[in-house]
Amino acid sequence: MTYQDFKNCSVRQQIYAIHQYAHFITLTTIGDCITRLYALDNFYVEYKYNITTLQVSVDAFSDTNKLAVYLDQVELPAFS
Repeated sequence: MTYQDFKNCSVRQQIYAIHQYAHFITLTTIGDCITRLYALDNFYVEYKYNITTLQVSVDAFSDTNKLAVYLDQVELPAFS
């Protein structure tokens, strides 16, 4: 699935694609908002869920500069 294909899908279809094809990277919680970061082909997807309002939003991006906010959340395995 390309970035443009994903962007052209409805939110429901995007969520399905996330669950079927994306690779989970990390989870962050700020206040009532839970954000899950996924990698899907050559782009990234933020799946945000507000536990108070029950609102869901999906944001896809290919700019790796947006990953900076997640750097302290991701642990890389140690190689020996």
